[in-house]
Amino acid sequence: MDRGANHDLHPGPIDESVLTLQYDHRSTAIWRGQEFEPLTCRRCDGAFWRLGELDSRIQCLMIQAGFYGVYKAGHIQLDHALITALVERWRQETHTFHLPVGEATVTLQDVSIMWGLPIDGEPVTGHDIARTTEEWQEMCEELLGFRPPLSAFDSGRLKLKSIEDHFEVEPLQPDAPDHVVQFFARARILQLLGGLLLPDASNNKVKLMFLPLLRDFEAAGKLSWGSAVLASLYRALCRATKSNVDGVCGPLVLLQLWAWERIPLIRPERLAPRQQPPFFVGDGDQPLPAGPYGARWDVGFKLEKVGMHVLVVYRDMLDCMKDDQFVWQPYADIITSLPDCCLSGRDIWQTVSPLICFDVVELHYPNRVLRQFGQHQGIPAECDTIKELHSVDRRGRQNTDWVQHHKQYVDMWADRHARVVCESPVDGPMDYSDPYMIWYRRITRLLIGNPANRTDSGYQGVGGVIELMAQSLQRIYYRCSDAIDQGGEVSRSDILREIQDLCKHALTGAHEDRRLTLRPDLAQPAPIAATIVGPSQVKRRRPRRGGKMGLSIGDRLAFNSADISSPYASTPSSSLAPPYHSPTHSHEVFTPDAEPYVALSASAAPEVAHEDFSSAEHLVTVGIPVESKVEPDTSLAEPVDTMNVATSDVSRHDSSSIPPVLNTTQPNILELDNMVGAIATEPSTEMFVTLNSTVEDDLIMSCLENSQRPKLKKRKAKS
Repeated sequence: MDRGANHDLHPGPIDESVLTLQYDHRSTAIWRGQEFEPLTCRRCDGAFWRLGELDSRIQCLMIQAGFYGVYKAGHIQLDHALITALVERWRQETHTFHLPVGEATVTLQDVSIMWGLPIDGEPVTGHDIARTTEEWQEMCEELLGFRPPLSAFDSGRLKLKSIEDHFEVEPLQPDAPDHVVQFFARARILQLLGGLLLPDASNNKVKLMFLPLLRDFEAAGKLSWGSAVLASLYRALCRATKSNVDGVCGPLVLLQLWAWERIPLIRPERLAPRQQPPFFVGDGDQPLPAGPYGARWDVGFKLEKVGMHVLVVYRDMLDCMKDDQFVWQPYADIITSLPDCCLSGRDIWQTVSPLICFDVVELHYPNRVLRQFGQHQGIPAECDTIKELHSVDRRGRQNTDWVQHHKQYVDMWADRHARVVCESPVDGPMDYSDPYMIWYRRITRLLIGNPANRTDSGYQGVGGVIELMAQSLQRIYYRCSDAIDQGGEVSRSDILREIQDLCKHALTGAHEDRRLTLRPDLAQPAPIAATIVGPSQVKRRRPRRGGKMGLSIGDRLAFNSADISSPYASTPSSSLAPPYHSPTHSHEVFTPDAEPYVALSASAAPEVAHEDFSSAEHLVTVGIPVESKVEPDTSLAEPVDTMNVATSDVSRHDSSSIPPVLNTTQPNILELDNMVGAIATEPSTEMFVTLNSTVEDDLIMSCLENSQRPKLKKRKAKS
């Protein structure tokens, strides 16, 4: 029989038909206990943003070439820990993030809306001609207006520092001719390409194969730079999922913006937008267009509510993600108000096509994330991201015509409009029992953090523990349902043993198996009635005979003694103890049902000190039985004994610490002494006990005289 202990927490996938590369994914190493530092996120665009506002003439040329939106989106600092946590959930097999709520990914829609890059155009590719360094120098002089030194070149790449140095020394003059303005514009676009959009792994160079594409700005604007950037992001994420990789290079700012828009748990709170001066073209008669939607993140942030830059926190947040913690359509309410550059390619946002950037080809599968477009998501068809494509790069492939090398994929992109996939619109979240979710939970990697791996310091993730508890309770629930339905067909002891093992397994996985060493109180605790008593403003007199002035704090709690349980009683309290009583005043008479007892009443000090404390505000009355040397006279109408205790800090009393009613065979001064100690927690607290009855007076006085509490003072009430 399946005993529950065999139900080890399985992070997934249960069905390995989709995630076939799990063995080589970094999540496998994390589950086995290997610790990783956040990936180093490489970028080299700092110098570009330090330039400040670009000349309006340069901005106009950037509009023509299609890069104006990226410029207007501004400089965003990268959170390396967040990028790493997302990489841990990226899957090369599907080009999607596998989150607890389903698959999600960065699509052409996100590139278009967040950065305003052109989407619907010719692929960014061509003949990567092998040129000599001198030939590259000549091209730079033709298109950039200067000849970089030979040391600035490296295998068809140019150091970005050489561009920075030249254009910093010779800034653009107001009367500069058009061709000089074009030099500056191409240089700034190259800085964006090499530092942010299509960065090189060297972290300081730009590939010169992009430079000829910028010869004609209008022609450059007809290229699908957006799909090229998305291809670069997919390739970077796929490579970073390997456990032996410690860095990632790609358009990672786009990924971070995507995450901030869709996962409220991890995004910082935006402050007021930074004030931007009005910019105008030329002589100021034509305003420049607004920036893309991503520009709204070019502001200051409040970080008090998010755990930024802490990998284990991000990992745990994603492990614990619930259905309502992912925004499937963050643009639904604003899409009609976006500038034209954000909407120009919307007809192909859902195309199932290859994304191309020279040597890089990655498949775009929006049919796996249709909820991001407000459409019904069914179980997707099998997809092939073509593993072999991930090993193709420019190394050793000089003078390659990538149009011909990737001809089949170039042709597929040419047919992009016919490859658009749409489904019926839906409104509302997907049900937990939807066929897609049932299928998805079997083929996905649900958990990254392993609850069995606990570090010596720092944040301890709880996502795995929650999942383990949820799975165990789910199994217990349905095991009980099966037992109820089957009736006498199954052994009750076997069912209980199975449920017991499930509970033990869950507690062990949560590192709470120590709870099994102590049997808990199985009785349902009664609620404690508590009311707040406001502080009195009556002028107080000093109590007679050395009494304290009363409570040292303003608010006092009135505990109902009827709510105090006795879980540790050796016999049921109803057999010997008097009924718990909560009189309005401490001197109220109540009659015992059986043996004599001491009624210990904890009271606040009286506002006007009377010797019998009749004006004291009653807090709690608890009965302690004492065995008499003579048989009790049950006909007595007077109480056996009542003691009123005034303390300077009764409000600290916790009803859970009051000793239980016990059956004793001799005068029980121990319980009386413990009771007093439970109410007066401070060793220096003086207590006053008033004996209001003469019945069994010798017995009670004998008990009090033997008390080991020196601060316990006794006095006889006036008759």
